[in-house]
Amino acid sequence: MSTVAETIAQTLAQAGVRYVFGHPGGEVAHLIEGLRRQGVSFVLTRHEATAAFMAASWGELSGQPGVCLSTLGPGATNLLSGVAHAYLDRCPMVAITAQLATDRQIRATHQHLDLTRLFGPVTKASIKVAANNAASAVEHAFYLATTERPGPVHLEIPSDVATQAHVGPTRGIRFGNLGNATAPAVGDAARMLQTARRPIILAGIGAVRCDAAGQLRALAEALGAPVVTTPKAKGIFPEDNPLAAGVMDMTGEGVVNELIHESDLLLAAGFDVVELIKPWAFRAPVIHLDAVPNVDQLYEAQTEVVGNVATALRQLADRASRAEWPVGRIADHRRRLRAALEPRSEGMAPHVVMTVVREVLPRNGIVASDVGAHKILLGQVWTAYEPRTYLVSNGISSMGTGLPAALAARLCRPDRPAVAIVGDGGLGMYLGELETAVRLGVSLPIVVLVDGSLSLIKLGQVQRGYQPSGVDFANPRFAELAGCFGATGVRVETPDQTRDAVAAALERRGVTLIEAVVDARAYSGGE
Repeated sequence: MSTVAETIAQTLAQAGVRYVFGHPGGEVAHLIEGLRRQGVSFVLTRHEATAAFMAASWGELSGQPGVCLSTLGPGATNLLSGVAHAYLDRCPMVAITAQLATDRQIRATHQHLDLTRLFGPVTKASIKVAANNAASAVEHAFYLATTERPGPVHLEIPSDVATQAHVGPTRGIRFGNLGNATAPAVGDAARMLQTARRPIILAGIGAVRCDAAGQLRALAEALGAPVVTTPKAKGIFPEDNPLAAGVMDMTGEGVVNELIHESDLLLAAGFDVVELIKPWAFRAPVIHLDAVPNVDQLYEAQTEVVGNVATALRQLADRASRAEWPVGRIADHRRRLRAALEPRSEGMAPHVVMTVVREVLPRNGIVASDVGAHKILLGQVWTAYEPRTYLVSNGISSMGTGLPAALAARLCRPDRPAVAIVGDGGLGMYLGELETAVRLGVSLPIVVLVDGSLSLIKLGQVQRGYQPSGVDFANPRFAELAGCFGATGVRVETPDQTRDAVAAALERRGVTLIEAVVDARAYSGGE
């Protein structure tokens, strides 16, 4: 008879889990040993939040839950930021934490927190594992994590329960179903599109989950309608396509919003309220097309098409007629948007670094962006050609996510090159994870934009008329420090140096930290 820990490890292995990311404690030693015996690799990270960020990115890239593990007390609270990231970015995840032995939970206080209440607000469910429900708990967690809208599920395992004999039932792993669109609603949406003169498609993360790239492109080209995406949906529509009209809420949003305001019908395909940074400000009627109803009521939908986004888009494309956008209007919009992104500064602008990296990285390469001033810029400057090639924390927008996301990409998609673009503030938070990257043996260029400041916050202070305060700091010599971790370090100050460094890093085995000295004034137009 298997113990609870052994049963959980077996169930995870049967679900196809290859990695569990985490930081151990004595209370989870039995589970880690069970994973080892099942051939599931336990990936040690230097901080629990990193483990959760990696699990979230694994879930986002694969569509299957990423799994992270921590001990109780501070291990669980450290894990929480990454779980909250998965919750707000709709990443399927199973987060496992230890807990005090059941006979100590009444009076003990040392490292004792009510973890089900703590994780409850940022998960789809928080489940206490017992000897009679261990397999069922994992099976239910996988189903719930992948059911629309996907997200994290928390499992709490008391230390004494882990070694008890499992006596519960086993049903097998099931995953969520994206469903099919209902025909009557598709007909209503098709008639609205046929009578619209200037429709625009707003593509969101739900379209990515339904693998709707081909159907989205077919509909857009049949209509001759521009496509605007959310940051999480970058690449669902190739951004070199003449109908690609930019990304919402990123640099140049005024140009993007101006085009949206000209529309007389908005088709929100897989659009999710959690993806927006700014309030909804558009007046055109909306067709809501998603796997879930318009429960958030961000906008008032004239018609709701509920079901698989790819299926519905294909049905709409079959009935589409050409829209009446003025000749040259979309091309003019694309020119204006590019002009809004031109750097204006004396030193090497962050824009230039991003453009150079994009030129060197293969078309199908994956970029992981950290959070900061560069995130708002990269979200528009970076050209994405395929879905799931642009990783960013958007919902909670947590600094420190860029490097873990890139590491997860290298493990999940080893056939694709990847690069992390991070700020010096975010890298400083999780600098120890350079050792994790080196230990994992991945080949990864990490481009750190060095300006010695929390530029996004500083810019906000200046715009409010305040004196910048509490936003500047000193950095280590990153290129020199890289060698201490077993990585290669390079310092660059020009576009040509950056291009050479990134190209060499993509050819080189191992981790390369590229210290790119940038002019932060470019974030504010050079002022």
